[in-house]
Amino acid sequence: MEKIRIGTRASRLARIQAQLVEEAILHARPTDTQDAHGRKEQAQNGQACPETKLVILKTKGDKILDKPLSQIGDKGLFVTEFEQALLDGSIDMAVHSAKDLPMRTAPGLEILAVLPRGDVRDVLVVKKGKILPDLWEKGEMSLPLPFVLGTGSKRRQLQAQLLFGPVSCKLIRGNVETRLGRLEAGEYDGILLAKAGLDRLGIGQNSRTALDFWELDPQRFLPAACQGVIAVEAREDSVYKGLLGQISDRETYEAFLVEREVLARLESGCSEAAAAWCRKKEGRLALDARYGTKRVSLSCRAGREEGLQMAREAAARLRL
Repeated sequence: MEKIRIGTRASRLARIQAQLVEEAILHARPTDTQDAHGRKEQAQNGQACPETKLVILKTKGDKILDKPLSQIGDKGLFVTEFEQALLDGSIDMAVHSAKDLPMRTAPGLEILAVLPRGDVRDVLVVKKGKILPDLWEKGEMSLPLPFVLGTGSKRRQLQAQLLFGPVSCKLIRGNVETRLGRLEAGEYDGILLAKAGLDRLGIGQNSRTALDFWELDPQRFLPAACQGVIAVEAREDSVYKGLLGQISDRETYEAFLVEREVLARLESGCSEAAAAWCRKKEGRLALDARYGTKRVSLSCRAGREEGLQMAREAAARLRL
């Protein structure tokens, strides 16, 4: 049986996320697949699936690091090369950070699995001692001015200024380790990163002792839509569709659909200050969403269709 070819970006975080998909596939139940000619192949010897192989691809978004994404395209900058490889058969599936996905996949492709969601929070990373912990823990989250904050995200820029005061936001791009290195070198007073990515890399207070890591309350600092979600894209007719269905987390997938529906209805890309966070709360779906300075909070009965309708209502209110 041929190896499953899994496309991933080259960064350490991207490869770790692809390896998490590999592990999920390894532990899936035995399943029948088809070979490249449509012939049915049965799982044998207790093997859950064929072996896997990572295929590293470099995207346009990885190559251009001196400009905001809004100036060089949009979220598709991290996806287009993978979709071309899926369509021409160079890879069997592609692993993405779901918040990097464009609103629509290319015709013939589909997100067939999402892994259980990681921590949705953003983290403010600063040099040790920059923030007084007693004030921060009391909710007094103003930063010492002048304060240069590294972020290229419109969502983070807007919410940082609403929460922290008139900080100066300066573009930062590159992988997590590069950004932390630039902070340590003194280019910035602080940077904002996703907690899920830090967790997957094993980076935190114990590993970077010269830095302090302050997790931000997601109710006060809304995460990006689908932040913390690892998504697997493949052809709609993929022979591995059943296998990917096994590893997909239902609750995460519902939140993924709701949050993406909000952005789709807002027609929002990475150039907009938009956020959406859906989760189960006391047996219901709760949704907080932001578009610019407007924010809404809604809830509904748990269920995919109910969640999508809630997303449409949220977007309509934000558009008013």
